[in-house]
Amino acid sequence: MTLIAADTKYVVVGLGLTGVSCVRYLVSRGKHVSVIDSREKPHGLDAFKTEFPTIDVHCGDFSPAVLSSADVLVMSPGVALNTPEIQKAIAAGVRVTSDIELFLAEFDGRIIAITGSNAKSTVTAWLGEALRLGGHKTLVAGNIGLPVLDTLSEHYDVAVLELSSFQLELIQKLSADIATVLNVSEDHMDRYDSMAHYQQAKHRIYFGCQASVYNREDALTQPLVPTTTTKISFGLDTPDLQQYGLRDYDGLVWLAKGFEKIIPISELSLAGLHNASNALAVLAMADAFGNDRAATLSALTSFGGLPYRCQFVASVHDVRFFNDSKATNVGSTIAALKGLADREDKNIILLLGGQSKGQDLSPLASVTEKTCRHVFAFGEDAALLKRAVVTAEIVENMADAMTKAVGLARAGDVVLLSPACASFDQFKNFEHRGQVFNELVGVLK
Repeated sequence: MTLIAADTKYVVVGLGLTGVSCVRYLVSRGKHVSVIDSREKPHGLDAFKTEFPTIDVHCGDFSPAVLSSADVLVMSPGVALNTPEIQKAIAAGVRVTSDIELFLAEFDGRIIAITGSNAKSTVTAWLGEALRLGGHKTLVAGNIGLPVLDTLSEHYDVAVLELSSFQLELIQKLSADIATVLNVSEDHMDRYDSMAHYQQAKHRIYFGCQASVYNREDALTQPLVPTTTTKISFGLDTPDLQQYGLRDYDGLVWLAKGFEKIIPISELSLAGLHNASNALAVLAMADAFGNDRAATLSALTSFGGLPYRCQFVASVHDVRFFNDSKATNVGSTIAALKGLADREDKNIILLLGGQSKGQDLSPLASVTEKTCRHVFAFGEDAALLKRAVVTAEIVENMADAMTKAVGLARAGDVVLLSPACASFDQFKNFEHRGQVFNELVGVLK
């Protein structure tokens, strides 16, 4: 949908990185732009005013007068559509768009769109690497890396877009060449009123797609919308013909397409069954795109992973430390536990903590019971975590948890930071939490 009529008035809602990129894009195209933010002094406000001294900036609330003056609200994904002031403007006839829609109106390459409650950043980056090795000029963007509108000055053959549920709510019809929902588990229940509402937001990614890729072991990923597109599934079970999964050959477990064995999972660059699932998703999408299989296999065996996504940090006295700070929901933590667990021994010491975002924490109980020798809970919702995992020990902060974990750890153990919660109670963001964990491990060497 093209929204760039000459006299269109745009109000950019939210002055984060995405909002600033939207302003920069619209100004470059000669559009009438103003900005509104509910915060009194958003981070970077002074720098913004220096760059755009003539643009009106309204801070401190969502003024109905400012919002209703717009023809189009360019929404930042961090601002909920159901905010009353936004809903009132929409009811008055103001249109809503986003940076992704503005990008799609100009981008002339192919689109691969990826969402899921967990692992979407890893799969997006891994697939991007596979396509680059296949000789395709590949943009990796969206909820990962640079804001998409900052990339339009350069030509790309394909855009691999990581899209959150918040971003998908702001897209009318994506019409991707390939679209996938990797998994669906509870997340952002402080913003959605039900799992069904959250799932529906995720499934907007399938609207108009040419090929849908879904996780057949997770019924919530199977396309809800009527579609005549190509449907491809992946899973850790044995695959049917033309589908992707795992097969046993000669004592090894292989990634497979139907009966075709492709690569042993022991050769993947990222360890754990959860990463075998991620690799299957990458393989399925790369094949659907038409990527050179040898290039895909090269990426599957060489990709180094992303920081703070079940990242191996160090081994100290035969105790391995893994940093999964990006695990901000229960599903992600469960995936990490299942991926790293020793089936013969409860070998994991788990660090949980932060803001639980209204999630149902109870699924942690059975998985930690099978995989963890000890669990520490810290931060704002430590008491809620202990209510779910009754054996958990409450500590003040992550540093305290690390001190006690090191004291308990024995050779062969894994100390895993996989918080299942947001970080904003004690840290700036999940990256800051991950940095602090790495520093705590660093002093042990």
